[in-house]
Amino acid sequence: MEALNREIVLKSFLENKERIDRYVSEGIEKYRKGDFTLKFADGGKKKVKITHKKHSFLFGSTAFMLDSFEVPEKETEYKKLFTNLFNQAVVPLYWSDLEPEEGKPRFAKDSVNIYRRPPVDTVLEFCEEYGIQPKGHCMLWNSFLPKWFLEKDEESKKAAIERRFKEISERYADKIPSFDIVNESAANYFRGKRNIFPNYDRYGMKLGAKYFPNNIKILNETNGAIWRNFFNQSEYVPFNMQLREFIREGIPFDEIGLQYHIFIPNDQIEGTDAFNSFLRADVMLDAMELFNSYGYPMHISEITIPSYAGKIPENEEIQAYLTETLYKIWFATEHMKSIVWWNLCDGYAAYAPLGSEEGENQYAGGLCRFDMSPKPAYLALDRLINHEWRTNLACDCEGEFSFRGFFGEYEIEVSDGVSTETHTVSLTESGAACIL
Repeated sequence: MEALNREIVLKSFLENKERIDRYVSEGIEKYRKGDFTLKFADGGKKKVKITHKKHSFLFGSTAFMLDSFEVPEKETEYKKLFTNLFNQAVVPLYWSDLEPEEGKPRFAKDSVNIYRRPPVDTVLEFCEEYGIQPKGHCMLWNSFLPKWFLEKDEESKKAAIERRFKEISERYADKIPSFDIVNESAANYFRGKRNIFPNYDRYGMKLGAKYFPNNIKILNETNGAIWRNFFNQSEYVPFNMQLREFIREGIPFDEIGLQYHIFIPNDQIEGTDAFNSFLRADVMLDAMELFNSYGYPMHISEITIPSYAGKIPENEEIQAYLTETLYKIWFATEHMKSIVWWNLCDGYAAYAPLGSEEGENQYAGGLCRFDMSPKPAYLALDRLINHEWRTNLACDCEGEFSFRGFFGEYEIEVSDGVSTETHTVSLTESGAACIL
């Protein structure tokens, strides 16, 4: 395994650095921060310490490896690494693994273990313990369908899908605020038409509105319908055409998910296809403007940025540069709501045995290595999420104090020299004046 050519892989991002920096600085200041005023009811001089405890923006990852590691020490380290960065966790609802036997879903913690598919209750317990917001993925997809489902006729399939929606809604609608309702239907519609039935995507979104009226319903799409086509097709990429059609028809959805998996082998990443699909900074910015123009909240819903097998330092540094730059662009985009890294650690990706370099493991797209040591990309996100994008202040003031800070939950410590009080407040997009 050889080191990648940094100048080739990062060419467009380096050439467009000035445009990127301007987009990032203007967008973050305008869309991720607000004005906040503290007013003190009893007046007098105060010493105030302002600590930003939690982002309102969602930084997430999959929680697919809970209770699945080969040794308990890795489980402990995984939770530590996860909770240091993320305030959102993806809950696996893949139908083939959630309900391998018809009528016997694996909801409960004591369900039979399936690799990378912890029971829903296991993930929700983790989320509750650490104050993490869960997200359900996914309700209807043209892949990971149970064998028993594929054997049914169309009417029986519709009945099975509706039963699934009803069961999950009754058990989790009040516990999981958002769901990827339909997944990857624009890129792989033909497969869905064959494995499910025609217009299954419309059927799924309508069921989402019926059974999850108070939850956020996301239409989630993958690379083939977005980035791989955008260089040549611009607004005519399949996902954009699907959005237009769904809006015209009144198909219900609340938010949109844009996956970003660079699933390109290491011997092709320096080629034209990879460059045009994923490594054109100008295309990335144009795509953000297009999807942002709809006004729907958006998610970069699944991310894989490879460093490739071999633990080559140069490749890990390239992964870190791309990760930091892309996160800045996405964080600065007006209607962006969350960014979800897919596999936290190398060696635990899909379609491959644990610890192998097969399947998606070949990309080494984790933020940490197989031994759980953080890679430069993890450290870059830690710097952004926990330091650069935090507002922490200390001041002496009288009467009131105003500041501009990142949206989120704050701990405000106020001392008058005699006693100290601690308050928890939220800085929301509407701005706030808080009387203490």
